[in-house]
Amino acid sequence: MKLKTKKKPIITDTSPLLLLLIGSYDKNTIKGFKRLAKYDSVDFDLLLQFVANSKVMVTPQVLAEVSNFAKEHQDPFSEIIEKNKPMLEKICEKYTPKNDILDSQELIKFGFTDTSIIIAAIENDALVLTDDFPLCGICKRKGLDTKHMKEIQGMKEIFDY
Repeated sequence: MKLKTKKKPIITDTSPLLLLLIGSYDKNTIKGFKRLAKYDSVDFDLLLQFVANSKVMVTPQVLAEVSNFAKEHQDPFSEIIEKNKPMLEKICEKYTPKNDILDSQELIKFGFTDTSIIIAAIENDALVLTDDFPLCGICKRKGLDTKHMKEIQGMKEIFDY
C-alpha cells in the first residue's frame, strides 16, 4: 500500500503573491515596501518553502491587484516583472467567468478578487493562501482548506529564526 502524498494546489491571494514577487526580486526591499511592511525576508523564505513543490494558481483579478501594488515599489515595475518572469510563467491562471462572480452570494461582501479566489478554490480543490482574515473565515466556513499568512509566520518559532 502506498501513502497518498499529492499536495493540493495553492491558490494565492494578492499579498502572498506580492511577497513572493518582491522577495524573489530583492528580499532586502521587503521591509521598506509599504504594502509588505508586516513581512520580512524570513517570512519570504518561509513562504517560499510553503509553496515549493506545489502547483500555485492565481486568478486574473489577483494578478491585476499585484501589478497595481508592485508599481508602488521603489524599483521599476519592468525590472520586478522581468526578474520574476520565469516564476510567473509557472503559475497557473484560473479564470472565473464574470457572470459566475456576479451570481455568487459572496460578491457584495468580498468583492471581485476574493470571490474569484473562492470560486477557483472550489472548482480546483485548492488550498487558499491569504493574509485577509474575512476571506480566510469564509473559506473555512465553506469547508475549503485555507492558510493564513500568520500561520506561516508562526513557523519562525519552530525553525528558531
